[in-house]
Amino acid sequence: MVYNAQPPYEILQNKLIDFATMQRLRRFAKYWDLIGNSGNFVETTPLLWHGQSPFSVFLQLSDWLYARIQRTDTIALVRLAELLFEFLNHERQLPTAIIAEALGRDWHRAGRRDAPEFLRAFLPLRTQARPRVSQASSPKRQARHLTV
Repeated sequence: MVYNAQPPYEILQNKLIDFATMQRLRRFAKYWDLIGNSGNFVETTPLLWHGQSPFSVFLQLSDWLYARIQRTDTIALVRLAELLFEFLNHERQLPTAIIAEALGRDWHRAGRRDAPEFLRAFLPLRTQARPRVSQASSPKRQARHLTV
């Protein structure tokens, strides 16, 4: 087993998983945290595996994201949303309107007022900007997981 000698002592490879595969799995996990676990893409995430294995599609997304941006950290939320839109539209070939509606609802769920610039052309005027809704009954981070 080969591991990093510096804390947190991560495994870099072992006799079953080579270094490149371990890095690929690490990227998968990081992107899953940013997209699936963050609560920012509650309605958009299920569109990823529409009709296919969630693992295989998310691995495909993970590889595609890394090829596009060559990083797993410091990705602005609006950039991540735009990349998801592009992946769902071009790679998964889902209808633009369905993707835009899901991303728009996810965007507004967190209390954001305006839709991102890249989405505005695809959303009806009524959903491009929403008044701020108080969700005082839930903490801010948990409120993102609520459906609107």
